[in-house]
Amino acid sequence: MARLQILGHAFISYEYDLRHVYWSEMSEKVINKFGKKVFTDNVEVEEILLFCFQYFIVKFKEIVFSENSFTFYMYVFWLHEESLKIYLQYNQGASLHPIDENEFARSRRILKAVLEQGCDIDLKWGEFPKDSNELNRFDEKIQHLLYAGTWLYHFADQIAYQKMIEECNFIQFDENDYISIDFQHHYGTAYHKLFPAIGEEYERGAFELEIVHELKQKINECFKIDYDWAGAIIYEIKKHHNSKDSTLQTIEPYILPKNLAMQFGITEDDAKLFYDGLTISRENKMSLEDLILKPYSMDRFMYRPILVYEIDGVERALVGEEKYPESVMVLATNALKWNTLPKEWLQNDCMKVFMQLKGNEHDKLLEDEVEKILIEKKTRFIRNVKSFKQKSKINVNIDNAICGEIDFLIINTKLKKLLVVDCKYNKARYEAVGYRTDDTNFKTKYEPKMLKKHNWVLNNITVVNDHFQIIYQDESIDVKGYEVETVFFINTPTFYMFNGDYKAITLSQIPDYLDGNYKYNLLSIKHDGEEIKHPFFRKQKMKSEE
Repeated sequence: MARLQILGHAFISYEYDLRHVYWSEMSEKVINKFGKKVFTDNVEVEEILLFCFQYFIVKFKEIVFSENSFTFYMYVFWLHEESLKIYLQYNQGASLHPIDENEFARSRRILKAVLEQGCDIDLKWGEFPKDSNELNRFDEKIQHLLYAGTWLYHFADQIAYQKMIEECNFIQFDENDYISIDFQHHYGTAYHKLFPAIGEEYERGAFELEIVHELKQKINECFKIDYDWAGAIIYEIKKHHNSKDSTLQTIEPYILPKNLAMQFGITEDDAKLFYDGLTISRENKMSLEDLILKPYSMDRFMYRPILVYEIDGVERALVGEEKYPESVMVLATNALKWNTLPKEWLQNDCMKVFMQLKGNEHDKLLEDEVEKILIEKKTRFIRNVKSFKQKSKINVNIDNAICGEIDFLIINTKLKKLLVVDCKYNKARYEAVGYRTDDTNFKTKYEPKMLKKHNWVLNNITVVNDHFQIIYQDESIDVKGYEVETVFFINTPTFYMFNGDYKAITLSQIPDYLDGNYKYNLLSIKHDGEEIKHPFFRKQKMKSEE
């Protein structure tokens, strides 16, 4: 049985052997629909990947909807609360042994998906499972959901890579007629070389944890409430109904805004807006497909800690004592900085103005960190350039459609380069679906703007040189013979940095980049006697093509 104890808390592990249940059936369906051969064509491969994705969508839903007792969802909810207790210890340096970080994160994500999909079911009352046979049955069901969910996310990622990379995957079948999916060309070699090495860069990115306290303060100001009180009253109501063990006690959701309004003298409508922004129910929950393919939507349990179920025809709210405080943290660090908050909160004008203000600050956070590095390295630079001072006394404006504001212009005397830099403060992405969002933004929005900046600087070196001489009061500055290199500075790793037309340098790599030691410049991946350099995920040209 795959029930484990990790740091003193329960955890259900992923069971690989379930492939004989699902993988064999899915493979048979693929062969019946598409035939049995090696598939390399982009369109065919993507169609098969989508077919497999939909297969696991159906299986996941079948398993979820086979349970209509609240007992099962209480158990899943309890496991998720257990996972939060494990997570807190892990963040303080404890080991997740015998599982790894990837399985732990994936399991938490799948438990959330189960709880969200349960909102669609007309449930019947039940108590927390105490019978060992029932617990074993639930554990087995959860293992099936973990298997189906794991492959749902895997196929979503493979589809995303298929859309980002030319001739990305190929599909074949083994001696048991099981489908096998792998990278074409040198992509597998590059993937296994590059991706394990980027983990530490997430930790060394530019983040602003102080914003959590700031968000709570602004909630208090805008809604005229106390965020902590609004959470504490939930637990008091739960204890009122169950003084012995209130952990899994449900409450009627309409009671919450009534208490909040009475305590702080606000209208029930305003109090309801606040709690609605923290609630997930059948009215606003996402479909399973969207839940996986749109991982940054606000309508998910990740941001909304109040789960509302229909139990015997009555709405009941289930709120975790670990989940409620976590939600304000993820709202602040994963949403607010990118002009995103619950849509209900944005009906409050004060919250809307605050969100827009914080969203406008996020690039500055990264720029400030870059400036610290440049000052420490005694590197000459100019920041947020909208016009250039000239010895003729007539400034040259670039804040227009021809060029546009330049975040940094940096003189790299060591490498004889003039660096044109655009800073992009991105959400931390941990999966290919998120990488594809970044990749699309870079290629369709950012690259065309960078090309304009590059061309303008390249054609106006004398103008740039005059500006530097005036700013630094140094007539000896001369960049007229320098190479113009255009790059993005980014706060967190993303797939684009391996495959973009422009280099994308993470904050932790900027010092090495300025010294000419940027690891992805120096890295050469060997594959079948070929030397693969940046960009790493593009087909190598034949010598005749070159």
